[in-house]
Amino acid sequence: MFNTPIIFLTYKRPRETQKILNILIKINPKKIYIFQDGVKKNFTKIDKKNHFETKEIIKKFNKVKSKKKFYKINLGQKRIGYEMLKNVFNNEDRCIILEDDCIPELGFFKYCNLMLKKYNKDNTIAHISGCNLYYGVFKKKIDNNDYLFSKFPQFMGWATWRDRWQKYYDPNIEDWPKNKRKFLNKASLKKGEKRFFKYYLNKIYNNKNLSIWDTQWAYYNLLHDLKTIVPGVNLIKNIGFNSAPTGQSAKKFRNLFTKNIKFPLKTNNNKIFNSKYDKYLYDNFYNRKSLINRIFNKLKLKLKYF
Repeated sequence: MFNTPIIFLTYKRPRETQKILNILIKINPKKIYIFQDGVKKNFTKIDKKNHFETKEIIKKFNKVKSKKKFYKINLGQKRIGYEMLKNVFNNEDRCIILEDDCIPELGFFKYCNLMLKKYNKDNTIAHISGCNLYYGVFKKKIDNNDYLFSKFPQFMGWATWRDRWQKYYDPNIEDWPKNKRKFLNKASLKKGEKRFFKYYLNKIYNNKNLSIWDTQWAYYNLLHDLKTIVPGVNLIKNIGFNSAPTGQSAKKFRNLFTKNIKFPLKTNNNKIFNSKYDKYLYDNFYNRKSLINRIFNKLKLKLKYF
């Protein structure tokens, strides 16, 4: 039996929900927490149908012990992310989190479980990622390690501990004005990263209704120099763009290659940030260009179109 609690967040993807439940049955988890957000006011008939069918699949699921929570109103991504982890961490000290648009390799669960146990007392590590975007795009490892360390938490299937989550996470980042100067002066951040996080954190702080929850966790990890564990191969494929997408993702990070991880894992004693991997994420995601460069790129696209 698989003892680490699993959070499964689903919404209105009935086929994907059933597929992931079938995967979860194979590992025989001791406990699953299943959450479904409520219906939005602007739902179409198809949205309502998909939401209803998803709910019925969850209700009928009884092959594994599970606790199910159906929200009557729509909380949105930020609130439901906060509420579900608050709920689970009332009873658990660690957990694995999986959403309905992320299909894992079976080895993902054992890998997360091993890392949660191995680094349970290491407070410099706050996040365990199931995805390796570099491997997912290029289908090759960035180095010879079975896992590496990154400064960027990634969320396509992940795991964390109660003590770290409760200590650092605030969805409304109320400490942003106090820590803004300190954060933007960090030597570990490049100019493009500072522009990226300044832009988004200002938006999150000034608009509490923004449906963003993951950028806040990345901010706290960077602020406190916390590490993310990344598998040497990619264990997660995001399929959210295929059916009822609720978020945006870079095209290059869709249809990622996956490969099951081999055990036993060789310990990586070099616990420093992998500069090559973090540079790849910086170049492809976290590098917000200067205003002049953004204007120039927009003009170039328009000229190309005409």
